[in-house]
Amino acid sequence: MDPKRLAITSVLLFGSLWGLAELGIDRLELADGIPRAPLLTAAALFFLVVARRVWDAPGSSLSLAVLASALKFVQSPFFGCKIAAVLILGGVFDAALSVARGRERGSLRSVRRAALYGRTALATLASFAAFGFTARFVLLNPFWVAGGAARMIEYQLFHGAIAAGLAIPATYLALRVGERITAAARSWGGARWLAYRAAAVASGAAGVAAALMTRG
Repeated sequence: MDPKRLAITSVLLFGSLWGLAELGIDRLELADGIPRAPLLTAAALFFLVVARRVWDAPGSSLSLAVLASALKFVQSPFFGCKIAAVLILGGVFDAALSVARGRERGSLRSVRRAALYGRTALATLASFAAFGFTARFVLLNPFWVAGGAARMIEYQLFHGAIAAGLAIPATYLALRVGERITAAARSWGGARWLAYRAAAVASGAAGVAAALMTRG
């Protein structure tokens, strides 16, 4: 199995699935009392960790976020804050894993599980903090500006803490899935490799179709 082809296909597959999860969970905004942001973040972290386990290189997680956020450009109405949230999470996660990778002079495989869980949780809190300030002071989104500091702090601390807690089981499951994929890929023949590529293309097409369905 060519590592480069596996990496590119995995980014397409998991980036598209992340985008699909964003589109699906985002529909929960119609249900009161459901903390959408932590659920979206947990789903995102699952795909980020799986993809990082398959392709552990600086920039790989951010490329996943770019692909996932691209589906939101197709949506109507267009929400800049939602795209920013995806890109911020991908960028913060990428930076956290890349710094850890450089310090420990190894790949994600060599990082201790407990340390990885901690970094993932901290990256989650950092992304919530960064998004809160970006939405209110940079993008000047009316929802966040009107809510004032109270709304921003509630998002950063309360919803951020829930998301950080959900990050631990999401990381655990993602590592198991990622390890199985990398182990199985070493012995894939033509048929299994073709099926993996077909799944990536199908997920991308499904993501675009789902985004188009939201257009009014």
